[in-house]
Amino acid sequence: MAKTILSKPSIFEPYGHSDLYALDNLYFSTLREREVWDFSRVREFSALNLGFIFARAELFWKKFHSELEIKNLNPSFKKGICLSAGWEDAPGLKIDSFLPKVLGTEEVFQYSRLEDLSEKIPFREFFSSEGFVFEGTWKEKNYLILFSKIHSENRNLPSVIKKISQFHFEKKSEGNFFLRTEKQSYLNFLKPKESLGPLFLQEKKIDQEPFLFLSLEYSDIIK
Repeated sequence: MAKTILSKPSIFEPYGHSDLYALDNLYFSTLREREVWDFSRVREFSALNLGFIFARAELFWKKFHSELEIKNLNPSFKKGICLSAGWEDAPGLKIDSFLPKVLGTEEVFQYSRLEDLSEKIPFREFFSSEGFVFEGTWKEKNYLILFSKIHSENRNLPSVIKKISQFHFEKKSEGNFFLRTEKQSYLNFLKPKESLGPLFLQEKKIDQEPFLFLSLEYSDIIK
């Protein structure tokens, strides 16, 4: 009988910072056949790290039909996941820690599959039916993250950016947005008393199948 030889897993070690370029370079790097993500360096819960790993896991599942492994979660990050309703529906994730139900505490994040979503979500119209939305509030910051596999001919990036500008004008918010495809990334810092400024554009080496990823992190400004 032939023996199955498993390749040695690739180890990834994210940090807890919120630098979007660093998160981009890590989570949208080339997929490996076996991946282990060691979160021991992430000391506090990070909604951005969780949103990015959801996207990574979905790309991984689509390519290999298997799960990447997450280990060494600290208590703060475990609590953040437990306060995220629906996270169990995320494909491609295997977490080696026990994640108990947090009783008596209201969940602060919601993970939903786009194919099952009936309520209206900002920017939903730019994404295909196969993907996810992750949204909520943590430490007075609002997070809205969407991801889907979508071919380039079906994307309308100028319209996405125009709607982000309208969203920012209505909210008078402060924060940032990050828009990513398999080819490029767009970053902008939102300022409450200014219109949408210049976009920071980076061309990317194409390592993934076509996709669209949008992350909005913003604070409401008291008028």
